[in-house]
Amino acid sequence: MKKLFALNLLLAVFFLFWACIGSESSGVVNATTVSAHPDVSEQEKLLPCFQCHQEATPEIYDEWFNSLHGIGMVKCYQCHGTYENFKKEPAASDCMVCHADQIEKCPQDKKCWSCHNAHTFKRNNK
Repeated sequence: MKKLFALNLLLAVFFLFWACIGSESSGVVNATTVSAHPDVSEQEKLLPCFQCHQEATPEIYDEWFNSLHGIGMVKCYQCHGTYENFKKEPAASDCMVCHADQIEKCPQDKKCWSCHNAHTFKRNNK
């Protein structure tokens, strides 16, 4: 189990590195998934996201903290990017780093959030 977690973590870090290098070199930004993060100082950029979001958006922080992602220490930037490439709604390709099997089983014309609540990832009761 620990080996699987370590492998998933390594894959996530590799994907994020690859995505950052690819987006910088191509100069292409997908306007449908990128939204501006409020301005923060250079010092604030050094803080982990949860330090501000714990107070600024406590309901979102609590959803994440109590989810399997929070328990598994999946950090905000792994799904949402950093300040420079922040995505309010990550694309399914962002989720595929760790959840390729699950995404393969899902309808390709839907976003993850169509069926799952953001941050808790529990199935919607629709």
